Amino acid sequence: MNARTVILSFAVLFAVRLLARDKTDVLVMKNGDRMTCEVKGLGAGVLYVSFDYIDGTTSVDWSKVARLESTQLFVVKTEDGSVYTGRLKTPETAADRPVKIQVLGTPEQETVIDQSQIVQMIATSDKFWQRFNGAISLGVIYSKGNQSTQYSLSSDAGYVRERWGTQASFDSNLSSSAGVNASTRNALNVTAFRLLPWSNWFYSGVGDFLQSSEQGISLQSTLGGGIGR
Repeated sequence: MNARTVILSFAVLFAVRLLARDKTDVLVMKNGDRMTCEVKGLGAGVLYVSFDYIDGTTSVDWSKVARLESTQLFVVKTEDGSVYTGRLKTPETAADRPVKIQVLGTPEQETVIDQSQIVQMIATSDKFWQRFNGAISLGVIYSKGNQSTQYSLSSDAGYVRERWGTQASFDSNLSSSAGVNASTRNALNVTAFRLLPWSNWFYSGVGDFLQSSEQGISLQSTLGGGIGR
């Protein structure tokens, strides 16, 4: 078994999407619409959800949400750099008051946050394997005219905790034609970060690895790291 086969097998096993959980989250919009869905996460003011009757993921304007209930664990990050982990609930507030989100950790860690202060929510779990988020796509193109075949694999996986996280992506392409040597290109990218004790500060590291027969690269490695705010 050659190295390419090992890498491809690892990428497939590592990035296979986990089985979707039950869509039991409740989302109520400010116009009164009430929806049962699965909340995927929040980023850049957009809430990502999925429905049983809609294929794929749907984007929702976070500022238009009036109420959110979920038994799923989320890592919640705020503008001031604070990070919380827990289930989500919206406490009762007057109609003219700002919406607040309650993060239900342990009873001693229940926290109420203004909706506008939340900048990111990432689904997580108290079980190790269910903390992984990932996806994989495969493609094959065959041309009978010149007997050419192209294979492509793209995958990514992430693991998120309250104070740190890591992400990996792998892209692989193989092209072959009659009478021509097959060409391959494989790229692996790995990043990791950890929050520092000071608000909004973190350090991170990155590793990029490239193999390309067309460019004559057997292995090109790039490693780096830094600190940021």
